[in-house]
Amino acid sequence: MSALDRYYSRILEIMQVVMEKERGVIEKAAEWVSQAVLEDRLFYVFGTGAHSIMSAMELFMRAGNLCNSSGVFPPGVTDFDGHPKTEKLLGFSPMIFDYYGIKNGDLLFICNVNGINHMTIDAAMEARKRGIRTVGITSVEFSKAVAPNISQRHPSNMNLYELVDLYIDAHVPVGDALIGLEGVPVPVGPGSTYPMILIVNSVVIRAIELVVQQGGTPPVMKSANVAGGIEYNEQFVVRYQKRIRHFS
Repeated sequence: MSALDRYYSRILEIMQVVMEKERGVIEKAAEWVSQAVLEDRLFYVFGTGAHSIMSAMELFMRAGNLCNSSGVFPPGVTDFDGHPKTEKLLGFSPMIFDYYGIKNGDLLFICNVNGINHMTIDAAMEARKRGIRTVGITSVEFSKAVAPNISQRHPSNMNLYELVDLYIDAHVPVGDALIGLEGVPVPVGPGSTYPMILIVNSVVIRAIELVVQQGGTPPVMKSANVAGGIEYNEQFVVRYQKRIRHFS
């Protein structure tokens, strides 16, 4: 089997495991999101790592997704502006929560595939202090396999899945890369983005369905690249521009 076929097969395998084993917790998370919609509240999505941030980006101001999703994008998390890397900065999370107005009773998704770094664990701990409901999207297998006391870990040695109210397992193997190639000393083919994005979109799609079933009108954004899209979305600009950071 070719490298491409092996990679594709592994991606499909992980996605299938997620859809088979995580349906119950996806449903619960969707109920919480639908509740936020029906109560005209925001929900927050925080990708606490250089690539895990893509989970928050996926839901923020995206065609077909809910407009009451507030992406949390503090400086220094991504690789292109991470100088220094704030994902390893202790004590930053309280300031982030204050800036975005994340408070008691709010719903926060914390997305990090390995679930061990300083910002991830700090965010989960701060959310617990503030009475914020949390959903972690992470790989339990990955977290458990990371040795204690290494520099990448939060000093507590805690894992994200241990600190949140609900976690959805992305089932990504240790080290993320999925296949071996002859002549290459390390695995290739990162796999975490696919299940992480599948999970966040699945939660939102199910939440939209639940809102409709309960007689609500979900605030779903239309593509600005089709006729009438900008005009349709103006209602959401008016509704959320002053409530959501970065919304425009």
